[in-house]
Amino acid sequence: MEFGLFDHVDLRDAPLERIFAERIEFVAAAEQAGFSSYHIAEHHMTPLGMAPSPSVFLAAVARETTRIRLGPLVYLLPLYVPLRLIEEICMLDHLSGGRLDIGVGRGVSKYEVGYYGLDVGESWEIFDEIFDILIAGLTGERLDHHGKRFDYENVPMVLRPVQTPHPPIWYGVGGGAGLELAARKGMNMVALGPTSRIKKLVADCREAWRRHDGGPERLPAATATPIIGINRNVVIADSDAEAERIARPAYQYWYENLASLWRAHGDAPSAFIIDNYDTARREGMMIAGSPDTVRAAFEAQIAECGYEYPILQMAFGSLTHIEAMRSLRLFAEEVMPALRN
Repeated sequence: MEFGLFDHVDLRDAPLERIFAERIEFVAAAEQAGFSSYHIAEHHMTPLGMAPSPSVFLAAVARETTRIRLGPLVYLLPLYVPLRLIEEICMLDHLSGGRLDIGVGRGVSKYEVGYYGLDVGESWEIFDEIFDILIAGLTGERLDHHGKRFDYENVPMVLRPVQTPHPPIWYGVGGGAGLELAARKGMNMVALGPTSRIKKLVADCREAWRRHDGGPERLPAATATPIIGINRNVVIADSDAEAERIARPAYQYWYENLASLWRAHGDAPSAFIIDNYDTARREGMMIAGSPDTVRAAFEAQIAECGYEYPILQMAFGSLTHIEAMRSLRLFAEEVMPALRN
């Protein structure tokens, strides 16, 4: 079993320069602790995401690490000029020494893509075209594409990725069309939500993957079986009471960041994102406690749902750098070995 980290780089009461520096230190410590990957979100015009350009932030992280895999989760494809994105990906794969994972998506917030002048109702069509261009550009020496929005004729792909035929591709699944797309293409999958929902979602992901196995749309770098990651907010302290004291306000602070842009438009985010700490804990999306408590919670979830790649969000909301680093250390020393065994 491998363990990953997920990060919104959401805003807290600290200078942004300090938040960036502490996050990079956090990822370097995670690498030393044995985490396999660091995934970062892309958000715009919201306190939920202070790293709206994942490539820029991950380029900085790449220079301070040597082994941990790095990747956006996700690049919001409708917001990119595909040729520019292909070149950025190739650069980042080289800067990281071939450690790049590429997450792709169309954007969960209609308000964020709306600020870019895009109608969320058109995002699937735009996503599909840019995704096809992206894979063609990463795997071929020349790019030819004639579509509704983009037209490329014999473009030389001088920049090539380190990883061939292309870096691993990830997709955030919520079910339905997204799940089918990920299975059809052979992308690794990441999901979030209550444990009761995750159990069925993991089973559906595996069933869809088997159903599309060997299909004509499978990506060149698709693996024999998918990696299915499940995202969980995690706080660990020396005791359950201490973890609770830290985690409760941190979760609420993080949720307020998450909901801020939606509320500004008189709306609310997805129902899969729980708006209060107690319900989030009860539903398994927020795990807090001593190392023994956290270990038992993960053991129960993994046994019930069958996922093999926990992705932990351990730096979020009002958590201080010291508190996040302590959670990281305690998980690595007292939880990770038991789960791996």
